[in-house]
Amino acid sequence: MIETTTIHFTGMGLLLSAIAPCLIAFFLWLVGRSVPPAVAGEGIRAGIGGLLLVVLLILSAKAAVSLFDLGRQAGEAARVISMDAQYAWPAIKSTLPAVINAVSIILALVLLTLGRTPGTFWTALIAIWVAGPADDLLKMLILGIPFNFTQGLAGISFFTILVTVYLLFSVRSAYTYGIGSARRFRTLR
Repeated sequence: MIETTTIHFTGMGLLLSAIAPCLIAFFLWLVGRSVPPAVAGEGIRAGIGGLLLVVLLILSAKAAVSLFDLGRQAGEAARVISMDAQYAWPAIKSTLPAVINAVSIILALVLLTLGRTPGTFWTALIAIWVAGPADDLLKMLILGIPFNFTQGLAGISFFTILVTVYLLFSVRSAYTYGIGSARRFRTLR
């Protein structure tokens, strides 16, 4: 007998999936406000706020989706292992891209919220890229899923590139994390 499991979203489930990233971003905003920016001064836009808060909202939505996928895949792996233990390693191996994706996006969120040094900034940027396009490459290498540029990579890469461009060229992120462009912006004032 073959069992199938279908996940049904109710109206409340859809509402919760829309509210969860907003609550995560709000919590990160509250925590991030308590950490002073790397470069502070009169009239300098620095710290968690503005479009940097929108970036955290985008990453929070990505984290919520990643955690949902990880939970679903872990449940499927546990079901396979409970049916036949000889498939334990393939079942666990199938969850590795989801684990790496979820851990890296959460690491990026924590670093962007609490870190105020260039080192944490660059580590968060690398973690964002690991959670984005590198996740698709891991699925290809570990699971043998064919690489489909039009589906998976295009959407993830768009947001990954958007977030990267903002973080690298924004005055607020330069002052918040103390990256090299903050000195250039300060001399322009």
